[in-house]
Amino acid sequence: MLLPFVRELFADVEMLPAFTRVASHLREGTGRMGVSGLSPTAKALLFVLLRRNADRPLVVVVNDNRAVEDFVPILQGFCELTSACDPADVVALPARDVLPFQNLSPHPELQEERATALWKIATGKASIVVTPVAATAILLRSADYYTDLARVLRRGESFDVENLLAHLNTVGYSSADVVEMPGEYALRGGILDVYSPEAERPVRIEFFGDEVESIRRFDPTSQRSSNPMDEALLLPLTETPVSDQLLGAIHTRLSGKRITGTRDCRSGGAFGWGDCFSGLGVLRACRWSRSHGIRSASACGCLARRA
Repeated sequence: MLLPFVRELFADVEMLPAFTRVASHLREGTGRMGVSGLSPTAKALLFVLLRRNADRPLVVVVNDNRAVEDFVPILQGFCELTSACDPADVVALPARDVLPFQNLSPHPELQEERATALWKIATGKASIVVTPVAATAILLRSADYYTDLARVLRRGESFDVENLLAHLNTVGYSSADVVEMPGEYALRGGILDVYSPEAERPVRIEFFGDEVESIRRFDPTSQRSSNPMDEALLLPLTETPVSDQLLGAIHTRLSGKRITGTRDCRSGGAFGWGDCFSGLGVLRACRWSRSHGIRSASACGCLARRA
């Protein structure tokens, strides 16, 4: 419980002349403004209060991924203390831990965190995005692209199970006999078990034909299901879906030759690609004719500020 005098203290900050000038400047979008003389904690409080006053998404740019990890909990704490926004709406968008064309792929946890963050930004579920300088220089796709990386399954709706499994494979999920870890799925007859990133527990989806008959959470240890749900959100584990079309387009762009021949050849079998290869994520720019910065990935306009 927040003590009354603490709440009054935060309210007094929003009444300061300097704060009202900055908030008005952000709402009007009339250009840059410099704010100095603040400690790191004071900056966090200022960002949270500015988010409420500007009523627009806020992008906070920091030095590196370590700074992101340190700053996000502080922002979430002030969100809870001030009720300015939901702490869950403070999103970390880390930079990749590899350089372009090193023939290396980012760490799986970083890929998962970036994919989830980009989906939240694209769908307007992010109020404050904390990201390092390096991440802001990475070219991104449109909001619709990242929105389509996730799937929402609702009870009573129909889905093509084969297409759903194909999508899960392209966005980083792997098939397993028993689902125990995030990113795994298992299909047994008309029952699909799947563990989405950031979910508290995996879900068990029962199909009657192509119709979703029931959705329940289940314990990955005992495999016992409980807690019926109306819908399940399946988030991506990668921002770069691996598909035959993507691999073929990368080959065409890099080699200058189009792939011809049988379907197996065009799908990459003749080149030994398999499901993916190291460095695929940074080569995706070769596939895109037009790419944009972080603002284009947002479903609505955002304000970028340096912490």
